[in-house]
Amino acid sequence: MIFKEPALNIKDKLVEFRRDFHSHPEPSFCEERTSAVIRKFLEDNGIEIQEVGAGYSVVGVIRGGKPGKTFAMRADIDALPMPELNDVPYKSQNEGVMHACGHDAHTAALMGVALLINEVKDQMSGNVKLLFQAAEEKIPGGAKELVEKGALENPYVDAVMGFHVANALPVGYVAFGAGPGAAACDTYKFRIIGKGGHGAYPHATIDPVVISAYFITALQSIVSRNVEPVQGAVITIGSIHGGTKENIIADDVEMLATIRSLDEDVRALLHKRIQEICKGTEAMYGCKVEWELEMGYPVLVNDGDFINKYAVPSCAKIVGEDHIVEVKKSGMGGEDFAYFLQQRPGCFGSLGSGNAEKGLVQGGHTSLFDLDEDCLWRGAACLAQTAWDYLEENK
Repeated sequence: MIFKEPALNIKDKLVEFRRDFHSHPEPSFCEERTSAVIRKFLEDNGIEIQEVGAGYSVVGVIRGGKPGKTFAMRADIDALPMPELNDVPYKSQNEGVMHACGHDAHTAALMGVALLINEVKDQMSGNVKLLFQAAEEKIPGGAKELVEKGALENPYVDAVMGFHVANALPVGYVAFGAGPGAAACDTYKFRIIGKGGHGAYPHATIDPVVISAYFITALQSIVSRNVEPVQGAVITIGSIHGGTKENIIADDVEMLATIRSLDEDVRALLHKRIQEICKGTEAMYGCKVEWELEMGYPVLVNDGDFINKYAVPSCAKIVGEDHIVEVKKSGMGGEDFAYFLQQRPGCFGSLGSGNAEKGLVQGGHTSLFDLDEDCLWRGAACLAQTAWDYLEENK
């Protein structure tokens, strides 16, 4: 079974799906309409819905006509709280919300998988699960809840796969990389509490602004001097607030930081050193350092054996061997698909969606993001093909 031609035959339908979602974006944990549309689509096509009670996430199950294993695929369905500046017929109708990360495309492609697989389910050995996941963009995310609520059970999922669109990759290409594919991403809130006073008499104060400068420098030394150079790690102070006037020494300074890593041991080291620096700063400067840590998504680790045995050969049937790219190093973005890969073998690949000739080169999380919709049928076909081939080989 080859899904290329069947996917081309539903190309226009997938574009219609995607544009509907793009016009009606909903942010994380608020995907009420999106969820309802997906549910109606599954019901209209006679596809079983597995009720797991995970918010607005929707789980579809297509049972094959012959016994076998179960292959799951995931699409995130949430949008971002940002305005859209594109002048297109399918522009966001919800002010201040936009599908700026391509989740509308992911959802449309997975609906395409549903149509493709459902058409031939009687010939299929095993089952396919469709994980339409809410709230990828906002910690704690929706993937962890799906796992906890049993979405990978009944029937038991044996392997899982997903794609993320990428405008840095031309449409027609797909990319995979074994090992770390996305970073663990954690958030700190720091508050340095000093003793305010008049700017002309600093000796009578404990200046949190000056202390914060040393504190930030100390934090930056963790990556440069405590983390092995070949390991990936980032400490970024993205927000700092303190003071109201040039001649007033503030009482406190607040900072927000993102901490990213590609290895769980490095992740633990970063937190250990950060908290040691907090305590050391208190001792050195006589201030108080408060900190709050929000643990984010874990490191996403792709299964190299799964990629080589299933994802690459199957996708080559759709896009051609010369359109498959090997990713040799991970980016530092976060992705809660990591929770699925902690539980089951599989991979999370990149689906080419860029087109320089059409001006579709903007990166995600920007107000001008848009993509080449020819990626939709390719994504659907690649996922369906990998699922089919996996189930056939493991029946």
